[in-house]
Amino acid sequence: MSTDRANRDNDPTTTSAYMSTPDICERVASALDKVLSKYFEERDELSRASRTKMPPDTSKPDPALDNLFSKYWEERDDLFRAKTSTDKFWGTYLRAMKDEDEARPKYWEGNTGSILTFTGLFAATVGAFLIASYPSLSSNPNDETTMLLKQLLAATTNTSVPVDVPFQVSTNALIVNCLWFCSLLISLACALLATLIQDWSRNYTRDINRRSTLDESVFSRAYNHIYIRMGVNRYGMDEVVEIMVAMIHLSVALFAGGLLLFLFPVNRIVAYCVTSIISFFVLAYCTASLLSVLNTDCPYRTPLTYPPVLIPWLVKYSLNY
Repeated sequence: MSTDRANRDNDPTTTSAYMSTPDICERVASALDKVLSKYFEERDELSRASRTKMPPDTSKPDPALDNLFSKYWEERDDLFRAKTSTDKFWGTYLRAMKDEDEARPKYWEGNTGSILTFTGLFAATVGAFLIASYPSLSSNPNDETTMLLKQLLAATTNTSVPVDVPFQVSTNALIVNCLWFCSLLISLACALLATLIQDWSRNYTRDINRRSTLDESVFSRAYNHIYIRMGVNRYGMDEVVEIMVAMIHLSVALFAGGLLLFLFPVNRIVAYCVTSIISFFVLAYCTASLLSVLNTDCPYRTPLTYPPVLIPWLVKYSLNY
């Protein structure tokens, strides 16, 4: 074995091979350097391209990806994909309630949107009248200055000084300002309540669809839906919207009453004209309310329609218990 090694060491071919190893290393290093240089150049070009505005991608979307997402949404919305009779039953329930789930938030947001617009205009109108009426609640500084001048004149001329009558707020001014301030506060409260109802409506829509995932069972989705609807019905979300509308009507009624009391001391002719117009609308409002009570198919319902129906029911309910 030692003889073979000695012969291999003395072989000139083997010696030349060992001597050429540095040349091979240099060639490998040179090739590797070229590859790395090309890599860094391409990376720098991509970095510069990402910092500049790239043209819009006009390539068509991947059809396989589109099919995947379309299949996901179809399976998620297919409430009858379950094979058991129980899941099919709850799937039928969810499909039947889908239209109502979409219409209910629209009803809430429709009422609140119109109320926000109306309260903004109405509050500005009431505020303009309050600017003209609230000074009557306090004494006029000009009257006090006039009284002091009279006292000074009486002292210089040695005449009697008239008795100073203390300031008193008239009953009419007190009632007018109370009605108008209450009207303004009620309208502002309705505007705040309208914004809250809009937020609650968005939360309702989010909660109804929050757990609608592909891996969720139909029964779990139906249970979540019933749980949320029971909470909305228990706390009277629909009734809150109706109460807000009734508060707006009350605010308008308070303003109209204060307007009549404000005009009669100023000018009776103008007051009578305004009274006739307000009386006409009040009569039409009450007529529409009574028609809805007498005829259930009458669409002209107002907040006054429900008390005549609700009061007898409450009396009957209290007598039974």
